[in-house]
Amino acid sequence: MVFPSIGIFLLYLAFKDVDIHKLWSDIKNANFYWIGLSLVFAFLAFISRALRWILLIEPLGYNPNKKNTILAVFIAYFANMAMPRLGEITRCGSLSKTDNIPMDKLVGTVITERVIDFITLLLMIFFVLIIKFKKVGGFFNNEIFNPLYNNYFSKYIFWIIIISALVFSVGFLFLMRQKLMGMSVFQRINNFIKGLSEGLKSVFRIKKLRLFFAHTLFIWIMYVLMTYVVFFAIEPTRNLTFTDSFFILTIGGIGMSAPVQNGFGAYHWIVSNGLLMVLNIPIEGGLSYATICHESQTLMVLFTGPIAMFLVLFAKKKKIT
Repeated sequence: MVFPSIGIFLLYLAFKDVDIHKLWSDIKNANFYWIGLSLVFAFLAFISRALRWILLIEPLGYNPNKKNTILAVFIAYFANMAMPRLGEITRCGSLSKTDNIPMDKLVGTVITERVIDFITLLLMIFFVLIIKFKKVGGFFNNEIFNPLYNNYFSKYIFWIIIISALVFSVGFLFLMRQKLMGMSVFQRINNFIKGLSEGLKSVFRIKKLRLFFAHTLFIWIMYVLMTYVVFFAIEPTRNLTFTDSFFILTIGGIGMSAPVQNGFGAYHWIVSNGLLMVLNIPIEGGLSYATICHESQTLMVLFTGPIAMFLVLFAKKKKIT
């Protein structure tokens, strides 16, 4: 209940001072051609993400089926709607069962993939700060960095307790390591950590490195395009530029990373405020844009996710028989 409550609260913050009639008018009169094109770009990014994942798995000595890998990625996005980051475990579980790849190694590759995406997002933020430093820098400071610092990082006592507990736990485990390793449960944990470590190292053994980076570039180009074309779907955002889409993509990515299902509420709040404060788009127009982007992709995931689950179950039955 905690994650949905956060999402609902953020949704309330986003919509509390909005003229709902104006908002609905923008959505109702939207040009669905541009929304459909945005979904095509999103779909292509999902496919490319699956193909890039295969390149991380191959150095581990496995050759996963492309169709099963693509289905696992679509299942992951669907699972994220139930609980934040559940999809990362779900897609590993799906591919582990269909292609007999150890779960721990797959988890390691997914963590590696997420680290690369996080670095890419940071580079995007840096690029946006260069092209629109004054307004965007103020927005990041006032709406993201300062709230994070004031709410979390300034609580020194809390962090001292956490770090002290971690140091004590590591020290205790180190001193008791011989006795603990004799227990079956710790042997399993140790084996899982070894598999996880092997998965994490897969990025250094990629055979088709250029193709891996080409997929990474393609994924983010698709993300930029799917953000950009929706500008033309409604009147308030129609005059925004291509470079503006980089800013919306970066803050939208931060919103989607929030600990709520599928960025629910967080995406709407941060994108609408970014459009208002940096690009001078009225709050109703900004929320119309955020709602169209988020809900259209949510509908796509709700449509493709169950189909992918059904196909995986069918493939498993066919394999057994």
